[in-house]
Amino acid sequence: MRYENVMGTRRFDTVFDYSKNGCMIAVTCVCGHKAHLDPKEVSKVCIRKGLDLRIPAIRARLKCSACGNRDVQCGPAVQD
Repeated sequence: MRYENVMGTRRFDTVFDYSKNGCMIAVTCVCGHKAHLDPKEVSKVCIRKGLDLRIPAIRARLKCSACGNRDVQCGPAVQD
């Protein structure tokens, strides 16, 4: 995986936008830990649990597996 400026004119407001554009959800914690989430898996969990599919709502539920902090950022990442 690599980070890339894929924003351009594309909008990444919901988890479906990531799937539609072929991007993983790159999550970065303030401690420096990074992870990539599969948007299809995230959407399955959200739908099953009746949760909001917008990225700010998803980000608010995330917690760093390294330090436990909830101060994370989400953005697009593309596969090499």
